[in-house]
Amino acid sequence: MKTLAVIFSFLLLALASCDIIERNKYNTGKFPEEPVNMGSSNSEYDDYNSASPSFGYYFPLCFSSNRNSKGVNFDIVYKFLKVDFSRKSGELYVGEDTNGEWGVFSGSYANISNAIQKINTPFNEFGPYIILDPKNVYRSDGNILFTFLYSNNENGNQDIRYMQNLDDYRVFTDPQPITWLNSSKDDAYPTLAQDSSAIYFCSDREGNFDIYKALLDNTKSLYKNFEDTGSKTITKEVVLSSTANDKCPFIKDSLMVFTSDRAGGYGGFDLYYSKFSNGKWSEPVNFGNKINTEYDEYRPIVKFFWDFTNDFMIFSSNRPGGKGGFDLYYVGIDK
Repeated sequence: MKTLAVIFSFLLLALASCDIIERNKYNTGKFPEEPVNMGSSNSEYDDYNSASPSFGYYFPLCFSSNRNSKGVNFDIVYKFLKVDFSRKSGELYVGEDTNGEWGVFSGSYANISNAIQKINTPFNEFGPYIILDPKNVYRSDGNILFTFLYSNNENGNQDIRYMQNLDDYRVFTDPQPITWLNSSKDDAYPTLAQDSSAIYFCSDREGNFDIYKALLDNTKSLYKNFEDTGSKTITKEVVLSSTANDKCPFIKDSLMVFTSDRAGGYGGFDLYYSKFSNGKWSEPVNFGNKINTEYDEYRPIVKFFWDFTNDFMIFSSNRPGGKGGFDLYYVGIDK
């Protein structure tokens, strides 16, 4: 009888294991290799220049849009998004959290709405970039600390500004310009190196838009670097810049993605990538015609998900088939 009980227990365990395997038929997901329109996140106006900190499968997405002014000036818009992959059916959902599953977390990120109320003006706000405070991301009360970068043309040209809520998570400081970084021309789309040792951005200070960088002082906080009124050496990244326009850099770990209308593309602005290795960036590579078109592809950002076979990129494009103007799209790219 004891032997039969052992055999019976083994069979039950085996059946349960088979059931788990059946329910988890898809252990890894894959993002589509061709761009997918982000649907309800878009409007009939221009929606582009997104940014999102890497929180995981639920995340806040900020992007520029002229929807609020019905096509006049650009503001920063804020959406809750989710990536939902079913291990049972293999179905993938990327879009707004329509079921309210974000729920309990939404209060923790409500302070981003407070930031946007201070950011948006009757002028143009472009290229939002959200940085999690590296020393104290999560407070004991569940709220999150940020530094927020973006650009604004109140002074007649795009200047990069910063703000943060490190002293009081509910209240963001008033936006201030990074004086040592800005010029009398357009300066926009800031992004940080993986180790926060440098800030990259694009500027037309020498004519066309090129990609520039400035070294940061690692012994100081980011906010102390930004509020510094002294001067810093700003250099053009020659390998990333061309005789055309090179814009909208975004760095994730050792990968940089950006947009360019350089010769050799598929038309308009195309998306390119470069890898950082041995202290330098590699020659930029076009993402190819599965992603790029004869129209404009703009401001890419990248997120990594550990249980997907490829990485996740959001960008904007004015290709036909969208809701109007520029729309946001997502696509899978090689790891």
